[in-house]
Amino acid sequence: MPSTSFPFRPWVRSTSRRALLWGVAVVIVIGGIALFLRSGDRESWGRAFGVLLAYSLLFWVTLIKIWWTAGKPAVLLDDDAFSYQPLHTFRPRRVPFARVLACNPRPGTEALRFVVEKNDVARELFLNLAVVKGQHRFLDLLGERLVAAGLAPVAGRPHAWRRPDWEDPGIMAGPHV
Repeated sequence: MPSTSFPFRPWVRSTSRRALLWGVAVVIVIGGIALFLRSGDRESWGRAFGVLLAYSLLFWVTLIKIWWTAGKPAVLLDDDAFSYQPLHTFRPRRVPFARVLACNPRPGTEALRFVVEKNDVARELFLNLAVVKGQHRFLDLLGERLVAAGLAPVAGRPHAWRRPDWEDPGIMAGPHV
């Protein structure tokens, strides 16, 4: 099967761009206030606004990073693994299907819960499907690849799979979605 990528939904990038533009305006206002308050009796206020300016610039850089990251694929499916791109990291995280013990929707959210074995310990990770464009097609292709990797569908639970030899205490928790 060929690699298939799924981009972030367009609103992820446009929202960060809009916040970035508002952030520029806020940084300019705070910078102006800090410059105005630098003299005389108001110097301590000027320092306080200077600190706010530094945090505003850090926030601005963070928004640029999110905007840039949202231009990359959100999820990439290969034959033997999937990769997902968290908005707060620079590199995608790769998860081999051979290490997946279970996968199911997280009740009450649009997240997909994966139980992955790493260093002989089962760890949970969550993929926010709300930001993935084409999430229904993604779930169909993911299911095909998980079944090919040895996971079995869970009866009565759509988009839920687990290894037949592994009992997942969290797969039946919460309402059926």
